[in-house]
Amino acid sequence: MDKLKKITESKYFKVIFYIVAVVTFTAIVFAAGIGVGMHKARYSYQWGENYERNFAGGERRAEGPMGFFPGGGREMRNANGLAGTVVSITDNLIVIKDKDNKENTVAVNGKTIIKAGRSDIKISDLKIDDHLVVMGKPGDNGVINADLIRVFENNSNTKN
Repeated sequence: MDKLKKITESKYFKVIFYIVAVVTFTAIVFAAGIGVGMHKARYSYQWGENYERNFAGGERRAEGPMGFFPGGGREMRNANGLAGTVVSITDNLIVIKDKDNKENTVAVNGKTIIKAGRSDIKISDLKIDDHLVVMGKPGDNGVINADLIRVFENNSNTKN
């Protein structure tokens, strides 16, 4: 017992014990950081994989069994958003032509935020051929109920 007490009270034992404790603590913190980084990377990767489908109705589509889209084989276009050019504006409805030349109807209500740059605008400020991105929820009738509409500058008239 005396030998064990001498060893544990020695200066070398205390130094080695503290070094092992610091290395162990550092390894645990490093492993936790790696875990958090992997979680963030996985989220970012999955979000990027679905970006086109979620926001612009792109080519990447989720497929169910046998290559059919869930929901009886119907294609769910622009489920959460839409990008395109204004074709017509009437009362609280905007018709937008997307990159596939499909016309989509967007409903605007009192809670819809419409932004041009940093400014809030109204539906009456929109014009034919404006480029828009719409975020909203599709209704049962196929009309997208807009939560946010972002107006982008029309660069088709600029010269290079």
